[in-house]
Amino acid sequence: MEILKVIFYRVVYPLIRPFYLIFLIIFLIFNTFVLGLIVIMISPFDQNGNIVHYIGRFWSLLNIFLAGTRVKIRGKEKIDKGSNYIVMSNHQSLFDVWALIGKLPLQIRWIVKKEIRKVPFFGYALEKMGHIYIDRHDRKNAYMGLEAAVQKIKKGTSIIIFPEGTRSKNGRLQRFRLGGATLAMRSGIHILPVTVNGGRFALPKGTLALMPGKMEIIVGDPIDPCAFDENGKEELTAAVKSAIEKNLDLKYGALT
Repeated sequence: MEILKVIFYRVVYPLIRPFYLIFLIIFLIFNTFVLGLIVIMISPFDQNGNIVHYIGRFWSLLNIFLAGTRVKIRGKEKIDKGSNYIVMSNHQSLFDVWALIGKLPLQIRWIVKKEIRKVPFFGYALEKMGHIYIDRHDRKNAYMGLEAAVQKIKKGTSIIIFPEGTRSKNGRLQRFRLGGATLAMRSGIHILPVTVNGGRFALPKGTLALMPGKMEIIVGDPIDPCAFDENGKEELTAAVKSAIEKNLDLKYGALT
């Protein structure tokens, strides 16, 4: 059975992939427009973004399904559904975003780089969903973004951050930025370290080399920022990185 799977992915799928990619891209544009329009229409009546979040979750799970990627989650029992968190995850693929929105049982808002805001229609829809744009190269703007995130947290939502800032090509963890630790210390909210495996094989960075496969999300133990000194952002960041790296599996999702 495993041999047949390898033959399909290495021989048959490369032949049909160009045609399937065309279908997937067209349908992705279509469903993003339709669901984005619904979000924009509902958002004036959903100031906290809690309802439109479920539209985003449906959109994520739909696209994962159409891409042929299976996603499972481990450690979900560590999440207190009555609490909110600063979720910090590694980043290998664009699929990571869909996987986390679709599988984490939390009201989630993202800290997104400002360049995404320029994407026609999509960028505006994300803003109406309550996601936070931030200019990493402008200290004042970055500070305002963190303040906006603190306010979201106080209203009971969780914030997701990719502390690496960009996707890793080889799956290994890159340098972690300190913004997540800063946000945790200012809000007093626990950090939830999450490891995503397999994304780099499903959709490698900088390519459209879609390869249906499998991904997993592993939830680590929450980390209390209050256990660290007020000047211990580096130590807190290092603890988060260690927790994510502990569950990192660079071979997960690879074809054998």
